[in-house]
Amino acid sequence: MAATILAPSKPDFSSIGTEQKSLFDRVINPQALYNRFGSSSQALTAQNEFSTSGRGEDYLESIRLFPDVRSEGTLDLLRLAHPQGSLEFDGDHIIADLLAGDGYIEETSKRHLSSAPLFINSDSSPFMVEKCRKKGMFAICQFAQDAFWLKNQSVDATIFAYGTHHIDRVFRSQAAKEGARILKSGGRWVLHDFEEDGPMARFFGEVVNEYGKTRHDYPHFTRQEMLNLAQDAGLSDIAIDYIADPFVVQASSKFAAKRLLCNYVIKMYGLSGLENELDFTFHLLEQYFSVNLTENLSGYEARLIRNALVCHGTKP
Repeated sequence: MAATILAPSKPDFSSIGTEQKSLFDRVINPQALYNRFGSSSQALTAQNEFSTSGRGEDYLESIRLFPDVRSEGTLDLLRLAHPQGSLEFDGDHIIADLLAGDGYIEETSKRHLSSAPLFINSDSSPFMVEKCRKKGMFAICQFAQDAFWLKNQSVDATIFAYGTHHIDRVFRSQAAKEGARILKSGGRWVLHDFEEDGPMARFFGEVVNEYGKTRHDYPHFTRQEMLNLAQDAGLSDIAIDYIADPFVVQASSKFAAKRLLCNYVIKMYGLSGLENELDFTFHLLEQYFSVNLTENLSGYEARLIRNALVCHGTKP
């Protein structure tokens, strides 16, 4: 079922928080939204698996189980979004997270960085955008390939991450170009996903499709596809890397760490068919990935090894 938000015939900006007014004025193009409200309505009512009728609530529950589970990979993405590869951002640095979900990257930055950047959280799921707004985040509802809310040359970095494969292949080139359009000169463009035919893609195709609430029939990426997207977007200094993007949880005992990791994965991917099947779930994780269980000062760590494919470049 499509998630629906009732909206006036034209958008109303009167309720924007005063603390976000400056950021709004710098990046948002109100006239474009007035002119394109038909597209906005489509974004607000489109079928989306990240809603109450899909796996949206499960996804949020996975984050509540252990918020820092993806923080290592997320911090590496933030380094790539900095022109000098640093995690020290000035208070004026604006990142557009174009697949923001409920604002996970922004929340991770606030937990871990002494000087976090400003964020524009953009997502096509009205359910997720509403979750961002309830947490006081700046969030807008639009498709990554049609970022019409945002002005040309208005942000310092764009990130596509944690779901880039959800963008249909026919729209990926346009999404890449939109990410470049809104960048200032010298701005950083970062695209993250998992490689076609790799462990993560096979897990989606063989496990999520078998046990999940929703199927996951989305093609992932090849190295050449990512490079082509960056080149078509007109970027310079293009590079592509594998980065470690593990799931990491901490618990008081080895059993508790295994259980927490399994429950996280079940909730993250809406694997309702594996609920209460923790031993089998752990067996599947070991079948598709390496899983390391190590003792530390606070108990045990469970680490599921994933390597993401990340392409990045700079707007000339």
